[in-house]
Amino acid sequence: MRSLCVLTLCTFAATVRAFYIPSLSPQTYAPGARVPLQVNRVFSEHVPLPFAYYDLPFVCTPQEIHWPWLNIGEVLRGDRIASSDYELTMGQNTTCQVLCTKTLSRAANEEAGRLIAQDYMAEWLVDKLPSATVYLRPLDKERVKSYDPGFRIGDYDASQKRAYLNNHVTLHILYETHGTGRRIVGFEAYPRSIDNSSGKCPDLDSPETEPLLVGTNQETRVTYSYSVRWINDPSVHWAHRWDRYLSTSAQVHWYAIFNSAIIILLLSGVVAVILMRMLNRDLAIFARDVGSEEELRDDIEETSGWKLLHGDVFRAPGYGGLLAPLLGTTVQVMYTAIATVVLGTLGILSPSYRGGLLTTGIVMFMLMGSAAGYYSGHLYRTWGGKNWFKNALMTAILVPLLLVAIELVLNAFLWYRSSSAAMPFSTLVLLFVLWTFIELPLTMLGAWFGFRRQPYSEPMRTNAIPRPIPPQPKYLNWPLSILLAGSLPFSVIFIEMFYVLKSIWQDAFYYEYGFTVIIGVILAVTVCETTVIMVWLLLNSGHHKWWWRSFVYGASSSLYFFIYSLVFYYTRLRAGMPDTAGFIPALTFVLHSLLFTIVYALCTGSMGFFAAYFFIRRIYSMVKLS
Repeated sequence: MRSLCVLTLCTFAATVRAFYIPSLSPQTYAPGARVPLQVNRVFSEHVPLPFAYYDLPFVCTPQEIHWPWLNIGEVLRGDRIASSDYELTMGQNTTCQVLCTKTLSRAANEEAGRLIAQDYMAEWLVDKLPSATVYLRPLDKERVKSYDPGFRIGDYDASQKRAYLNNHVTLHILYETHGTGRRIVGFEAYPRSIDNSSGKCPDLDSPETEPLLVGTNQETRVTYSYSVRWINDPSVHWAHRWDRYLSTSAQVHWYAIFNSAIIILLLSGVVAVILMRMLNRDLAIFARDVGSEEELRDDIEETSGWKLLHGDVFRAPGYGGLLAPLLGTTVQVMYTAIATVVLGTLGILSPSYRGGLLTTGIVMFMLMGSAAGYYSGHLYRTWGGKNWFKNALMTAILVPLLLVAIELVLNAFLWYRSSSAAMPFSTLVLLFVLWTFIELPLTMLGAWFGFRRQPYSEPMRTNAIPRPIPPQPKYLNWPLSILLAGSLPFSVIFIEMFYVLKSIWQDAFYYEYGFTVIIGVILAVTVCETTVIMVWLLLNSGHHKWWWRSFVYGASSSLYFFIYSLVFYYTRLRAGMPDTAGFIPALTFVLHSLLFTIVYALCTGSMGFFAAYFFIRRIYSMVKLS
């Protein structure tokens, strides 16, 4: 049955892997119509500090700039979209056009050299399509086009440590004919460095042109120019124009799924042994008929392990007033992740909807405040809590305050570096307003309903005096048990995690939501089974304080998650780029990785806790004790 489920999920992934809604309203241009080109930002695959394009001191800046409205997700990812002076007319090729002539100061010259050495790329937009660098990749003995977003602002000669600024760009705009109009299906950029300060277009066909050297401590006069070529490409339809940006090999993803399926089958076998053999054998003692109560107690005294903890296993946890709000928020985060991934799988989070993933995640998190309050209030009352308002307030504040505190510390450094990744003050105010008028009231409402519900009816009464905890085996001590519990869940996700990190930090489009669903389901089952096994071992050793441990065991793979993120930074982002080291870029990566790790830990921790809670309630409800 489990193999059938995995096969069904794999088939489902194959159908949704590249599915998306390209846009709600395609833009059709008539021949001769003006096509706006917008500039956005510059970013590097090696330095996690994007900058607004017009914040660069060496680019052409229009006299009048129009800034379109951006959603929260666009602002948080560092987008700063603005109008430009580039003139694009549908169907009219431009051999060469001068944009401007600019004199770079010494500081601007050095800044250009530094950014080029750090492999910064520019992102422009035409009809919501980002400018792309074209690559040819093999596919079925052929070579097909593949796009990487952005194009390099210059070329760097590492052997001579010289930087050359790209001051001319040739734009290829691909389109398809739709009736009497045309729809844009591709936006390719081919930059070039030409030593030109004449204020006129250079001779693009001359083999004697020299590149433009920057990064020197002197003033430099630069002429910027561009060419435009319109290409009718019938091989690409508008509905599939994002496919070249999203093209990835599915073979590695299937390998990850196969690897995860093997792990989950082995874990399921271990859990089956526990449930089918050990539990049935132990429960047989309580299920058989006995002559008297004394005989039953004699049988119990001859046994050991989890059966002796029936009077302590449901004792309210220490610091339950803290655990209940934490678990409520974990449910909120988990529901947010599920809802966001489901919307992505259905194709609603189109890549043309810039910032859609972050915006949807924030909105869903606010709306799921009711679930956080409900679960927190119900658990809080079950553990004997009295002040529901205090519990609701802690649920709404505890985790968001931690995340906001980390982000504000990072934001101060990003403001100092003038990075576009820094949240503007208006965005901070907007987030506070959303929390105050949406999440906080919903959390209060959910907590009120949850607290009014009857507490969970535990199958066993709690003894007045706690049973002493015997010495524990070494493998159940905190450090080692956490490492053991987290190893298997992390082995399920580490391959897919590479693509997620690549999407976040190297500005690649990630749209493998079908694979994400499969890996997410396998991860959830693995976390639940691993936590059940660890809690089972804990109870058998005579340790009845399992509440906090079940949460920590579920979240334990987050330790590997964070370590792998650091390994990714030093082996991928900084690989071959030793000059990109710096305190603020490293701090940006570490703190953002810490935020992702906290969110991941909250999701997996809640899975482990509720799986262990259900397991323990189930096995003790089968025990006949008065």
